[in-house]
Amino acid sequence: MVAKKSKGMIKHLISAIQSPQGLNPPSLKRLYALLHHLSTLKTPISGSFPDMKLEKCRLNFKLKDINCLSDILFKQLEDRFHGFFSALHEHNVSAADNGKCFLIEELTLLLRCCLVMLVLIEHDQPLLIQKGLGILSMLGRLVATELSGRNGKSSITFKKLTSRQSVSDDCTTSITEEFVASLCLWKPSDPRYAFLCAVLEVFADELLVRQTLRQDFVMIDSAPSRSERLFVCPSGHGNIGSVLEVICAHFVVSLSDEQAFENFLNRLFWCHGEDFRIPEMSLPAALSLLLNPIMLSAPKLFQAYLILMVSEAIGICMPQPNTMLDPKLMDCYTEAFERSIFLYTRHMSSLHVDDFLSDNGSFIRSGLHGSSSKLNFESFLHPATRDKLHHLISKSYDAWNSYLSSMSSRTNSELVAASIALMKESLCIVDESFKDEVLSILSCIILRYPSNDIGDTLLYKKEETSSQDIFLLASILKLMSSSLLQAIWYVKHLRSSVCLKSLEDVSSCKGYDVIVDILGCFEHFSISLPIQKFLCETLQSHPARHKRSKWMFFHFSGLLSLSYASRLDFLLKDCLFALMVVLNMFIIEEGDLAAVDSLFGSSLESFSSKSSDKSEGVMSISKSSQIVSSKIRKIQEMYLRLLVSREMITSPISPRLLLFNSEHAPPYVPTTENNTIKQEHQNMAPS
Repeated sequence: MVAKKSKGMIKHLISAIQSPQGLNPPSLKRLYALLHHLSTLKTPISGSFPDMKLEKCRLNFKLKDINCLSDILFKQLEDRFHGFFSALHEHNVSAADNGKCFLIEELTLLLRCCLVMLVLIEHDQPLLIQKGLGILSMLGRLVATELSGRNGKSSITFKKLTSRQSVSDDCTTSITEEFVASLCLWKPSDPRYAFLCAVLEVFADELLVRQTLRQDFVMIDSAPSRSERLFVCPSGHGNIGSVLEVICAHFVVSLSDEQAFENFLNRLFWCHGEDFRIPEMSLPAALSLLLNPIMLSAPKLFQAYLILMVSEAIGICMPQPNTMLDPKLMDCYTEAFERSIFLYTRHMSSLHVDDFLSDNGSFIRSGLHGSSSKLNFESFLHPATRDKLHHLISKSYDAWNSYLSSMSSRTNSELVAASIALMKESLCIVDESFKDEVLSILSCIILRYPSNDIGDTLLYKKEETSSQDIFLLASILKLMSSSLLQAIWYVKHLRSSVCLKSLEDVSSCKGYDVIVDILGCFEHFSISLPIQKFLCETLQSHPARHKRSKWMFFHFSGLLSLSYASRLDFLLKDCLFALMVVLNMFIIEEGDLAAVDSLFGSSLESFSSKSSDKSEGVMSISKSSQIVSSKIRKIQEMYLRLLVSREMITSPISPRLLLFNSEHAPPYVPTTENNTIKQEHQNMAPS
C-alpha cells in the first residue's frame, strides 16, 4: 500500500509540474519542502537499475521516477534562465514589465528545487555530473555578469558670475563673486540588480546549508569537460571557496556604482524603507558563514557587507502573537549577539579610543576566538575576483570623501532633528505602553550632547582612521541591536505564553540567562564621558535594577556621544537604535522604566518639582496616559528652550521640528518572510 502511494506521489508531481499552471509559487514551495525533507534522510538503495529503489521515510521511490522528475525540473530551469539572462541585458524594461520578464519568485524556487535534486541523484554520478555542469554554467554566467545602464545620476549646474569695480582716489578695487548651484537627479532604481542578487543568494544559501552540495560542486567543477574552473578550493575547510565566490559576486553587484554606495550607507543602520527586499539567505546559513574563522581575514569592507546580510536575515520585525516559538531561532539570536560582542571588542581595540575602553579581554569567550590557524581569505578566491574586490574598495574611498564633505556642513540642530526623526520612525520596536517614555528618555539624552565635553576622543580622525573601520563598526552595531532585539522579543513571547510575571520567572526562560551573561561584558568598559557619569549617577537610586543591562545602556550612551562629535550620522542612528533596544530590555526585566524616569528631574534643577509630578504620572501610566503625555511634551519644550538659550541651534531649521508626538509616527507594516524556505533551513544545521 505504501509503495503504491509513493509511486503515485511521484507521478502526481510530474503531471502537476507539466501542467500549464504547474510552476506557480505555491506548488513549487510544496515541492521544495518535500525534496528538502527527502534530502535530509538516509538513503538505503535496493534492487538493480532501472528498478533500483530509494527508501525514504518508509516510502519507496524508483530511481527512474526520480530521474524523470529531475529531467523535467532542469529543463524548466534552463528555459527560465535563458529568459532571465535575456532580460538582464534589456536596458529599457519598464517597471510594469519587470514581473513578466523575470518571474523571479518562480525562478528562485525552481532553482532551489534543482539544487536539492542534485543531492537526491548522487546515486547516479553520470546524471549528477550532467545536471551539475548545467548548473555551474548558469552560476558562471551569473558571477561574470556586468550590467550597464544602472542607477546613475545626472547633474545640472547653475553658475552666476557678478563683478563690480569701485574707484577711490588712486585706488581701484575690483570684486568678483561667483555663485554655483548644482542639482543631482538619481535615476529610478534598476530592478535587475535586485533580481541578480536574489538568485546569487539562493546559490549561497543552499551551498551553506548542504555540505554535500558543496562537495558535488567542487567535484563537478574539476570534471575534464570543464575548460575553466569556477572555484579555487584549497583542500579541507569544507569547500568554503564555492560559497565565497558567490558572496563576492553578490558584493560586487551591490556596490558597483555611486548610488549603490549610497544604498550601502543607508543599510548601515535600521530604517524602514519602502525598497527593502526580503533576503533569500536564511539566518542559519548566513550565520554559519559569519562564524567561519576565514572571514576574520577578509577585507573590512567585505566583512561589514557580510555582517549586514546576517543582520537583515535576522530582521527587526516583531513576531506575530500566535507564532509558534522555535528554540533553534533563539539559539541563532544568542549566537549572533555573542558573535557581535566578540567582533565589537576586537574591532574597537584597533580604533585607538583607549579612554573610552578598558581591559576587556577577560570576558571574551574562548569559543569565539575561532581557529588559531592563519587562514587567508583571498587564497580561496579566483584572481579575477580578488581584482574586483580591490577595485571596489579603492572606489569606496572617493564615495566616503563625498559623504564626509556633505556631513561637515550639517549643524547640531540638523543632527538632533535627524536623531529624533529616527526615534519616531523606530517606535514599532517599543511596547505601546512605553513609547512616550522611551522617546522622552532618549530626548533628554540627545539634547545634552551638543554641550558634552569628550576631550580628544574621536571615533574618526582624518588621515588616521580608515573608512573601512567605520563601516565595519556600524555593521557590527546593527547586528548587535537586531540580534538582541529578537532575543528580547522571544523571551517576551515566551513569558506571555506561560504567564511569567516576575523577573525570577523571566530568568528561568531558556536563553535569557545567556543574554544576561553576555550583557555583563559591558561592565568591563570604562565610564569616563560626561553623559556616562550622569546616567550612572542617575541609576544609582535603583541599585537592584538592571544589574547587567544598565552597563550596555551606559556604554552606548557614551558611544552615541562620540558619534555625535565625529558627525557620523549612521553611527549616531545605530547607537540610538541600540539604546531603544536596551530600554526594551529594561521593560522585560522590571515591567517599567522607573529606574530611568528620574532622568527628567536630574537634568535641570529648576524643573525638579515638575519632574516629581512626572514620576508620579509615569508610575500610573496605564491609568492616566493623557497626563503623562502632557508632561512629556512639557519636558521636551523645556529642553528645546534650553537648547535655544545656549545658541546651539544655528540653522534655519525651525525649532518646531524638534518637537514630536509618538501618536503621529508613520505606520510601519512589517514584511513577511518566505516561511516555507526559512523554516526548512532553520531546522537544518549548517554543515
